[in-house]
Amino acid sequence: MHLNPAWVAAISPIALAVLGVAAWLLRQAARLLVGTHDFLADWPRMKTAIADLQHEVAEVKAETRPNGGSSMRDVVHRIAADVADVKDEQVRLRTQIELRNPPGEGLQ
Repeated sequence: MHLNPAWVAAISPIALAVLGVAAWLLRQAARLLVGTHDFLADWPRMKTAIADLQHEVAEVKAETRPNGGSSMRDVVHRIAADVADVKDEQVRLRTQIELRNPPGEGLQ
């Protein structure tokens, strides 16, 4: 069999390019398979972690909803009401003091 050197010279770079693309595709496929394997191997642990996070989120949500006294939201509302009461009492006391001792006269 006699090969024409011009054909060999023309086909060689094309064959090398095809082989290079094939090698790149194989490498990408291998990386995808390894990544998929790692993901699937970790999946039971991830599933447990997701379930734990869902449970924690449910607890936080429960704390932000009023439930009649023990939720964080109820406590914040009680504190806000207490602060408002203290401010009202402070205004009342300040008014009484100012009525007894007008500004500029000093304390008696």
